[in-house]
Amino acid sequence: MANASTVGFGLRAINTVGQTPATSGQAEYRIQTAPGVAVNKGDPMSTQDAGNQGYQQDAAFTLTDDGGAGGTAWASNADALLTGVFNGAFYIDASGKPTFSNNIVAGQTTSKNYNNGSNEIEAFIINNPFQQYEIKADAAVAQTLIGGANNFNVNNYTATDNKDGQSITTLDVGSAATTGMFKLVAYGNDQDNKDFTVAGGNVIVAIAGGAGLYA
Repeated sequence: MANASTVGFGLRAINTVGQTPATSGQAEYRIQTAPGVAVNKGDPMSTQDAGNQGYQQDAAFTLTDDGGAGGTAWASNADALLTGVFNGAFYIDASGKPTFSNNIVAGQTTSKNYNNGSNEIEAFIINNPFQQYEIKADAAVAQTLIGGANNFNVNNYTATDNKDGQSITTLDVGSAATTGMFKLVAYGNDQDNKDFTVAGGNVIVAIAGGAGLYA
């Protein structure tokens, strides 16, 4: 049967390895004011290793803020390693209004936060290396793709690829490579999206060994 939807929802945190409940453990990082590309909830994040080194960037975009590759072209042996998955942000906008948001648009201007003296954007990133995520696959997923040597990237992203700030990226099943972002660990169990012979099945992934700062 066909799946209920083929529209992605990014990476959705579920249980951790060992099936202990997800604590929604997240840490605070920094995104530069006026980032070059947007950041959307549910997207993988990496730590810039060039340019404004040390700031967080959305790793789903074809070209990341540090000039590296993201999306389907990302490679663990060439590009900035993953910090985790973006879960929202706080900043003071240009008019001085405190703002919580699911996403940060490219070029977002900010003003000084008088609590800490910074005009940078506070990013909240789920960074538990044992966290598992549910994501929608963009093609059929054979049993032989689960586990093994191959890892997978998310599909390339553009500034409009979100719904109310929520990512709509999907797992790029055709990107299988040892240098990919995520290990495919299991089929999902969504009753309406569990036909894995066609696009749209929900699957379970974790950040691959060697692909993350902490993994």
